[in-house]
Amino acid sequence: MSAMILALAPVNFGDAADWRACVAAARAVAGTNNARVGAVLAGGSATDAQGALSAGADQVWLLSSAPLAEQADAAQLAALFGDALAHPELSGFRLALLPVGSLGDAIAAPLAAKQNAALLGFCAGVTLTETGVTAERPAYGGRALVQVTANGPCLASMRPTGGEPEGTSGTVNTLIMHTALPPALPIARRDSGVQNTSLEGAQIVVSGGRGIGGPEGFEQLADLATVLGGALGGSLPSVDAGWVPVARQVGQSGKFVTPRVYVAVGISGTPQHMAGIGLHTRIVAINKDQEADIFHFAEIGVVGEWQRVVPALIERLKATA
Repeated sequence: MSAMILALAPVNFGDAADWRACVAAARAVAGTNNARVGAVLAGGSATDAQGALSAGADQVWLLSSAPLAEQADAAQLAALFGDALAHPELSGFRLALLPVGSLGDAIAAPLAAKQNAALLGFCAGVTLTETGVTAERPAYGGRALVQVTANGPCLASMRPTGGEPEGTSGTVNTLIMHTALPPALPIARRDSGVQNTSLEGAQIVVSGGRGIGGPEGFEQLADLATVLGGALGGSLPSVDAGWVPVARQVGQSGKFVTPRVYVAVGISGTPQHMAGIGLHTRIVAINKDQEADIFHFAEIGVVGEWQRVVPALIERLKATA
């Protein structure tokens, strides 16, 4: 029987709104390793199970747990997944993927300790070996790739590679869980001060890079994003400089976005940044350097100082609204 790669997907919790990408990533790894994909869904429904099959799962397990609250935290989800992995059909796994993002990272740490599994973190690619896996991980903010090898069970996260996965007509199973969940951590909410739309699911993203020159420029980019009804993003250098919050970072070591239109302002277009943008996204580039790599990817390019182009664009858009 071929090996099975698991996708552990907390559905509708935290930043795991795009949990199907976790299943699609497992499908991409399985396709190059003659393996099958099992999707383990926490908080999911029959509709979500069909979504997992569409994303490439061969088998789906819906975890049913009465105490699992709507605001379940990472520790509770880790305990639930940990008990599920004791199921005979799920135990003995070599690789389990979690969604990319803070929630997936928070679940992976206690789960790895409970499973005595190697914690690989975010990977650019994974290959199964006879006893474990070999993985490539971005390092130094995505500027380099390092290869790591681990034996035994491994936990990782990665983004799907290749085109859209082919859906399957696999089976759906329900596991009734009686996990003793730890008490949920108290949640305190405060205003982050960021009024712009979330990057997740945004149809338009306006993103700035090193060429913006400072935080004041991002105030104008936020205005442009608001006028367009989109979200504000930033490249790694702009995040490192403190001009835009890390939650807004787009790129290999940041968020992966799939808007209809991506407006890149003052962004050079490095491979590490472009890795965070969907293949079918249309790119509009504004850059004073006509030789910038971003123009090789853009459908519309504007060569000029953003300080002149962006205010004029905002004014024109407001006038025609």
